[in-house]
Amino acid sequence: MENMIAVPRLPHRKSLLAPLLVAASILFLLGGTVAPAHALGVPLYSISQSHSGLVGSDPLNAQLSQAQLSGSSFWLFGGDAVGEGAPYAFSEDSGGLHIGVQSTAAYPYAGFYGLHIANAMLAHAVMTVPSRTVPSGYPNVGLYVQTGGSNVDYIVCGATTSSAGTYWGVALAQGNTQGAFQYVPLYVDSSAAQALTRSCTIVTNGQNYLAVYLDGSQVFLSSTQNLGYQVPFQFFLETQTSYQGAMYTGTFQNFYMTSSDSVTVTGMPTGTTAQLVSPSGQVLASAPEGSGTATLEVAQFNMPIVANIQVSLLGVSVASTTSPVSIWGGDSYSLSLLGVGGLLGASSSSSGSSAIVAPSAGAVVQAASAPVSAPVSQVGVAPSSAAVTAITSSSPLTALSLVAGAGLGIRRDPEGFVQMGTPKVSKSLSLGQEEQP
Repeated sequence: MENMIAVPRLPHRKSLLAPLLVAASILFLLGGTVAPAHALGVPLYSISQSHSGLVGSDPLNAQLSQAQLSGSSFWLFGGDAVGEGAPYAFSEDSGGLHIGVQSTAAYPYAGFYGLHIANAMLAHAVMTVPSRTVPSGYPNVGLYVQTGGSNVDYIVCGATTSSAGTYWGVALAQGNTQGAFQYVPLYVDSSAAQALTRSCTIVTNGQNYLAVYLDGSQVFLSSTQNLGYQVPFQFFLETQTSYQGAMYTGTFQNFYMTSSDSVTVTGMPTGTTAQLVSPSGQVLASAPEGSGTATLEVAQFNMPIVANIQVSLLGVSVASTTSPVSIWGGDSYSLSLLGVGGLLGASSSSSGSSAIVAPSAGAVVQAASAPVSAPVSQVGVAPSSAAVTAITSSSPLTALSLVAGAGLGIRRDPEGFVQMGTPKVSKSLSLGQEEQP
């Protein structure tokens, strides 16, 4: 006897149109709380960027001499090594921005820096120290975020090298107009044989919030600080040393500043989830909708993050960028409902998804719009006021005098050493603390 299997007849494709229209209408009326048509694989919403969080960036990989860098409109170079007559040198190539300095018998502590002034919440740099140990002294390489006021108050993340080895750490310093006098180590990595190249990210609102990341791992977090920083902040890439035997050169790469440590997606339907998904399909960050907005934390990532922005409901995608986009902290994206025509078969390229073009690899400095209330670091514009514009065209010594006269609060102490806590040396310096002769 032959077994018979009943197979239901599928309706003609034209007869599907009316039910789909009804389903789409119901979905719109419910505000996106159900997803009857998601199996179609067609987005219900478009995603577009409404704000860029990039305040300014410099990949630090151009071929630039010391003379060329001295005329930069993005960086102001200086340091106490200039006034002391201590040896210093700086240049840039494909390996990064190299800042070297050497102390002398007459001036046992010397420093030299690159400075940029901007209204940003997050600053990042990759730093390299040249050797694991030195015969004597405490050379230091660091990323500093200092108040825009006249006092020497700052946060630093960096490395100190001694005869016992290289150690990375984070510290907080407070001072007056003459220099820092109170030093608080916040984190010290005391492990042996630490890497000579690491990335540092400092996030602060200049008031109560401070978070610091080393190589993408959060090493310090507090929302109860009493910083009292004024904006715009001063961002330093600096090499300092008390080693007299040779020039000690720190190298810096991939410097950038953003207006926030998170990405927001607005206009989201109730119950949806926003995700950043890498081109390989890895979910980098995820956040649920709350009051129509999802906030995705991104400070731990090296930026720009190249990923798709996806919004899903009950595990089914309702919106996605058409291709990976370049994402910075502080970026905002918004969702908009597509029309019925888009729901029933418009191509994804017509959905309004916005692909943000990645910064040009060959550009020396890139910058993007920041919030209207914040000064924006644009290519070709000096870091701050007209006084700084004048400074960049002056000799280093004259530049330092002009900055001091302008009241910009340039850091004048030559220290900035991280206390690395090694018991193998007779004494160590705290970050920002000067050893007395």
